[in-house]
Amino acid sequence: MRMNKYVPVLLMFAIVFSATQLLTWSTAEAGKYPRLRADAGDDFKIFENQEVKLDGSDSKGAFKKFVDFEWELVRVNGAKVNNQPFEINNNDEKQASFMAPDVPSGEITYEFKLKVRDTVDREDDDIVTVHVVNQQVPLGPT
Repeated sequence: MRMNKYVPVLLMFAIVFSATQLLTWSTAEAGKYPRLRADAGDDFKIFENQEVKLDGSDSKGAFKKFVDFEWELVRVNGAKVNNQPFEINNNDEKQASFMAPDVPSGEITYEFKLKVRDTVDREDDDIVTVHVVNQQVPLGPT
């Protein structure tokens, strides 16, 4: 049986055409939903015993239709927190808050993770660092 000299050319054309269609379809599907991006806001400092406001309002997704927001404390002074209780008000909303605790001296650094999930189950997260500072007035020379 003799192979037609055009068969390899046709086979190559079919492979290239299929690959092009697959890439075009994948790009079109990905383009349906804009890139999801969690934004926990900029790092900031605040005095002890004040209300701290966490704001994820600048998070972006498919037409800003988020299913879930979740705020979670992940580190204190650089050390990972393992399920320690820490009360965050409205931790399932884009804006959450907590009361800054007493700071004996200096500052305590808290890292909070904002995780967002959209209507097509895509997830993203971002970290914001909050420096809670002791508000004791520094003493001058005596």
